[in-house]
Amino acid sequence: MARIIFELGVNLIETLIIVDFLTRYLGIKYRDKRGVIGFFGAWLAFFVEVSITNHFVSFEGVGSLIHLAVFFIYALLFLKGSILLKLWICALIEIINMIIGLGTALIACSIMKCDPNDIFTVFNSTRIIAVIITKVILFYTCKIILRYKYRNPLDNQSWIMLILIPIISVISLSALMFAAMAYEEISGYILCGMSGILLANIITYYFFTRLNKDYETKLRIKLLEQDNENARKNIENADAFVRQMKSAEHDMKNQLLIIYNYIDSGKYTDAKDYIQSLTNDYLPEVQNFISSSNDAFSAIVNSKIVICNRKKIYIEIKEKKDALKTLNAVDTGILFGNLLDNAIEAAEKTDNRRITVDVQTNGNYLSILVTNSIDKSVLSDNEKLETSKQNKELHGIGIKSIKAVVKKYNGMIQFFEESGEFCCHILLDIDN
Repeated sequence: MARIIFELGVNLIETLIIVDFLTRYLGIKYRDKRGVIGFFGAWLAFFVEVSITNHFVSFEGVGSLIHLAVFFIYALLFLKGSILLKLWICALIEIINMIIGLGTALIACSIMKCDPNDIFTVFNSTRIIAVIITKVILFYTCKIILRYKYRNPLDNQSWIMLILIPIISVISLSALMFAAMAYEEISGYILCGMSGILLANIITYYFFTRLNKDYETKLRIKLLEQDNENARKNIENADAFVRQMKSAEHDMKNQLLIIYNYIDSGKYTDAKDYIQSLTNDYLPEVQNFISSSNDAFSAIVNSKIVICNRKKIYIEIKEKKDALKTLNAVDTGILFGNLLDNAIEAAEKTDNRRITVDVQTNGNYLSILVTNSIDKSVLSDNEKLETSKQNKELHGIGIKSIKAVVKKYNGMIQFFEESGEFCCHILLDIDN
């Protein structure tokens, strides 16, 4: 009875560690009760599967692939990430669990001078100590991996190579352990072979981290290129707006003289028509001009107002006095340039074309709320706001640029929807 309770307790702890590891590494897909049900359901399913397997065989062997299947199903249904990432991390945690378990057992056998079969079949102090050490090592190994986790995408060929290594390792370890149980005298050689498999998987994970670092470097370069392109466009738009304002100022006297002559000649209808024409064709380009304590904000917003007027999008700007005074000009350009570009692109596809920008201060924080009209929910089908354009590496950089600025200011960003509008709320620590 004591053995059954011990084995079930060990299985409960082991399955909790692994399910928790997978959930933390990949991230839960649902933030409601479905996520909770998925977590505890996976824990229960894995616990039952392990307990049944252990009841019929002393060592799982290739049955470890069943564990892998349970992990993968849970990851597919309830966790985030690509299919290949899910398969790889499931295979990785299984090979880690096997290496720790088998390695500890063989080392214990070598120290205690006992048969490897006894570790798995005999309930004694040696097995109890070995099992406890195994679970402690598994727990801290998972903690270390989570601390340095990477989830960036790789190409399919790299993923396939990464996935094959832990899966082949699982099969190889199973064969080695059966050999160690059958031939006690070669357990030392088996331990060396397992060490080689462990080293191969460590090198594989190092290879994975290097690929991710290369990806991050390339992404930073693309972000800089995109920021430079946005800055160039904003400068061009600002220059065009300034030229337009100067032209308006230069032409205003002549326009007023024409209107005066119409009125002086009693041609009131002509004067009215001329004013109407002037208002429709020219003045909308400049009537929403705003002035801010942040010159970069003024230049960007005014150029976007011109674009909104051309696209017949209503745009409303609210800025608390001096709210943006301390925000870096480059960061202002990146932040509001991308926010407004995204809002304009989304709003022009709707019937009620509308954008609002509300900039306020909240204690030491700068609050930025940008909303745009939507005809249907965006987040329900695209929670990560991934671009729908074909070249995903070149497009969709705007959101990453925005998040980079938010991170620089130790801020927070939240996307939500309400009252037929898509909302982006940002808080920046401007007192940092």
